[in-house]
This record gives sequence, structure tokens and C-alpha cells, in this order.
Amino acid sequence: MSDEKILDEKIARLVRSIDKNVPPAVEEKIKAAAALLHPRPRFFKLRRPLMITLIPSAAAVLLAVFVLLPLFQKPQQPISEIRTEFEIADKNIKIIFFQKPDFNLFKED
Repeated sequence: MSDEKILDEKIARLVRSIDKNVPPAVEEKIKAAAALLHPRPRFFKLRRPLMITLIPSAAAVLLAVFVLLPLFQKPQQPISEIRTEFEIADKNIKIIFFQKPDFNLFKED
């Protein structure tokens, strides 16, 4: 329990322990006035709906960024060619491979 509730209960016990009778008209006015009072909203009660909506909306924005980001990037230039060199020194042989971009390894002729 919070300190406010403990203090409220202690005050309520002390008030009830007094033997003086409260006139019924005054008691009705007090109850009517108490019913009209609204407790002030606390910060954590207001923050909860904000957090409940903020987390999914942040996730949606993040997902949208990841989906739309590739659309705004420039397409990469294809590799023009790949050049690979091998040299066998003792036989004085040099092998050079050129792989063109239209080369397809699994293409059947």
C-alpha cells in the first residue's frame, strides 16, 4: 500500500471513532460533494496508452524503412568481367581466365 492510502485509512478510523453524530443532511451533502470530486489523473496512467500505441507504430515505421530503403538506392553496376591469372613458374606457363558477364555456368548449348 502507498503512504497516502495508509494515511487515508488512519484518518478514516479516527473520524469514525468519534461518537458525535453527523446530521443526515450534512452527511448527504458530504457524500454528494465527494461523488463530484474526481481524482487527478496520474502520469503513469496517462503514459500507458501512449506506450501501447507507440511501440507498434515504431515497429511499423521501422518495417516500412526496411522495405522502402532498397527502392531508393541506386542499382549496382554489373561486373564487366572477372580476370584471374595463374602462373606456373617452373614450366614458364601463365594462364589467364576472363569471365564475361553473359557467362552462365549452367547454361546448356
